[in-house]
Amino acid sequence: MDSLYSRYASALLSIAKDEGRIKEYKDALLEVLSFFNANLETKKYLESYLIPNDAKYEIADKISEPFKLAYLASFLKVLIKKHRFHSFKEIVYEYIKIANEELGILEGFVYSTITLTNEEVKRISKSISKNIGQQVELKPLIDTRLIGGIKVVVRDRVFDGSILGKLNSLKTNLTERSKE
Repeated sequence: MDSLYSRYASALLSIAKDEGRIKEYKDALLEVLSFFNANLETKKYLESYLIPNDAKYEIADKISEPFKLAYLASFLKVLIKKHRFHSFKEIVYEYIKIANEELGILEGFVYSTITLTNEEVKRISKSISKNIGQQVELKPLIDTRLIGGIKVVVRDRVFDGSILGKLNSLKTNLTERSKE
């Protein structure tokens, strides 16, 4: 799919690949996105048509400086200049998707009935990575139907340690035995 998001994300990936710093750009983009989520006024400022670009470029430079990535500020400035900053989040998510493909990282989801801490998600990701034999990054989601426990989905593989999964398995076993 050749969307606006994928064109910008692909362009940045190409630059990051040339520098050999795909993961560093991914981490930096996530931090910048987190910054904008916490500082919505700054994001609105950068999206504004009323503010001169030079003033917005200064902010892009300040935000990018700590990451020491040659083209991060330039990337933000292109988004500002082309009036695409309102799509920053979507471009970041697209970059993460294609960067993970390039890095051989599988993406998946961990479902639970309660909010998992970052440490718990990392521990589960590490365990699943070891099981699959490939690095996995999991996104936590809430699913109250599970009753308890967790369920992990990575591509077409499901690791179901939930109470609902165990109940369904028990139901299937009992149904099969009753047919015999």
